[in-house]
Amino acid sequence: MCFMPKKLWLIFSFAWALLIWRLTTTPQVIVTQDTLFQAILMSFAHFFFFGVQAIFLSRSHFASLLAITLTSFYGLFIEIYQRTVPGRSADPLDWFLDTLGAIVFLVILNKYSYLTTKIRNRPK
Repeated sequence: MCFMPKKLWLIFSFAWALLIWRLTTTPQVIVTQDTLFQAILMSFAHFFFFGVQAIFLSRSHFASLLAITLTSFYGLFIEIYQRTVPGRSADPLDWFLDTLGAIVFLVILNKYSYLTTKIRNRPK
């Protein structure tokens, strides 16, 4: 169980969203050859950052489905905006990974919450 106030989780959510915005909308001025390692790292970053965003939203007071939806739309908005940023491009795979990260992180969080509640409430 989480004992932080829901308003604090909402503040974390907004701060995290600003961090994501800053990282994903900064023009890419250095052009390098993409390597497999870079591609895997960037895919993981999308998955992780948007998964954490969904957790912050769900902990603040949003239902899991709404947290996933908001996170997914935020990822879509960023991908569309990136079309206007020099050195960036919109990639449907990135949006898919954003949404997948939100889903997987919340499934894990909900399963963990369910199991810890079940263990805590079992007869002794």
